[in-house]
Amino acid sequence: MLCAKCQKNEATFHLATVVGGEEEETVHLCKDCGTAITGLPTLDPSKLEALSVIGKKCEFCGKDAYSGEMRVGGGAIYWCFDCGAEYGRIFAELLMSEHPEFMERGKAHSSFLAFSSDPQLQAWSAEAGPKAMQILKERRREDGRDATS
Repeated sequence: MLCAKCQKNEATFHLATVVGGEEEETVHLCKDCGTAITGLPTLDPSKLEALSVIGKKCEFCGKDAYSGEMRVGGGAIYWCFDCGAEYGRIFAELLMSEHPEFMERGKAHSSFLAFSSDPQLQAWSAEAGPKAMQILKERRREDGRDATS
């Protein structure tokens, strides 16, 4: 199966969109296009260990990490389920308040691939991620959940 984006290379990266527990769409990408869209490092098996959350702690509350995100320029940030969900809500709040037009464009696209590869959305997302993390840290301090972050 060829990559849905470049239509040249064999697809080895498969992204499934799940809505309400039902798979809506699966996008098949090659290694290069998949890496460019997701920001994940190459999926070379020797590098997969860096993606593991085993033994990692949440950056916000110190609980065992549930998930994480590779950062541009190296390194990663990890979060527990609760902090990850709160981060996602903050990120969505920022998107809706700062760029409601992205939400409208997202509704107009029939494909996750077309929407997620929008250069304006990617640029905004790169700036909004650290902002959302800072807001999460401030909220945790303000409500007394974390005095150290």
